[in-house]
Amino acid sequence: MILPVLGGPTGSGKTALTKVLDPKRFEIVSFDSRQVYRDLPVGTTAPTHEESSYIRHWLVGFLNADESINASQFSLWAREAIKDITSRGKIPFLIGGTGFYLRAFLLGMYPVPNVPKETKDYVLELPLEKAREELLAKDPKALESLSPQDGYRIKRALEVVLTGVLWSDVSKETVGGYLSECPDVQLFGHWMDWPRDILYNRINRRVEEIATGMLAETKQVVSRYGPDCPGLRTLGYNFALAFLNGIIDSNTFIEQLAQSHRNYAKRQITWFKKDPLLSPISFEAAVQLYTNIDKI
Repeated sequence: MILPVLGGPTGSGKTALTKVLDPKRFEIVSFDSRQVYRDLPVGTTAPTHEESSYIRHWLVGFLNADESINASQFSLWAREAIKDITSRGKIPFLIGGTGFYLRAFLLGMYPVPNVPKETKDYVLELPLEKAREELLAKDPKALESLSPQDGYRIKRALEVVLTGVLWSDVSKETVGGYLSECPDVQLFGHWMDWPRDILYNRINRRVEEIATGMLAETKQVVSRYGPDCPGLRTLGYNFALAFLNGIIDSNTFIEQLAQSHRNYAKRQITWFKKDPLLSPISFEAAVQLYTNIDKI
């Protein structure tokens, strides 16, 4: 079975690529941990109704902003989507910017225990330096494989350690993974690569386009679920909340929103460069490759 996989940083044109795919042959399985929220299509730049009507997108806009998500559950949903797509003779196309979810689905995850909500909430509120100190005290070996600035993974490791399990033990090897379960899969894995200055210009233009709509949807979500809901913890919504609360002005909102997206893109690029399953590809080359998939 052919399995195309395309990662890429925010603003790199992943959704735009789906407009040139043949909807009779492909359906998209989105690997974007932000676009899962139906209440936040603008700020997460989810596929529009027109784009979703042209070619089906799975795992987009199906959760409320007060719901949480993790890679394990997401992988189960992705399996169900792929099973449905292939049962109808179509090709599932995995596209997204959440590299951790992609890798977890394809290669499996560490066998970590369930972490109680109160533990997650406690760790979430910790400053990075404090989280690093706690992890150092409880599982010093864990920090040997983690970047000092990788707040997400340091806090994730601390969550696990606080359940009584050493991260340094459970992170030795992954279990499961779609590729190990389906050895006949022929993977075509790439990530969308742009010159950095062009990518940043694309991001800056996008931020200007979404800013007003993002503020409007933030107001609606706050009125419905409150300002602390999981959806508003995703990229950029803290600046929307700061503006709506009168903490920053409109110019600062735009500047900080753009900077956060550029920083996020930089982290995504670093991740995809290290992914052994994905190789860099330009937008033009990706269009050429996937519109001629019959020749692969």
